[in-house]
Amino acid sequence: EGVNTDCLTKYLKRINLTGKPPNILVYVGSDPKKVKFEEIKSIIMECVDFNSYTVYQLLEKHVLSVPWLDNALLLIIATSEPISDTLSKQFLTFMSKGGKILGLSASFTFGGICVKTKN
Repeated sequence: EGVNTDCLTKYLKRINLTGKPPNILVYVGSDPKKVKFEEIKSIIMECVDFNSYTVYQLLEKHVLSVPWLDNALLLIIATSEPISDTLSKQFLTFMSKGGKILGLSASFTFGGICVKTKN
């Protein structure tokens, strides 16, 4: 029947309760090439409203030096490389400030929690 799609669209849009800018950061480890980042960005942009979110690469050298913690909603960790304790602490600080983390083939764990296959 007559469903008001404008109301439905407004209802379904997620509210940014953290007040953070709508930035999505992608960390691909020490890989200097942008190929992996661009592949992930392409997939993410198919999943989110590209008019509402911006996707940036978070370079390894910027994790500790650039003030990104308060400027992103989501951090995607997409590296199979081991993540140092220093970087892990920074990522956990991001979560404690309301940021979300999505791990894609990542060895990053949260305070010793590990994902294992079910026997």
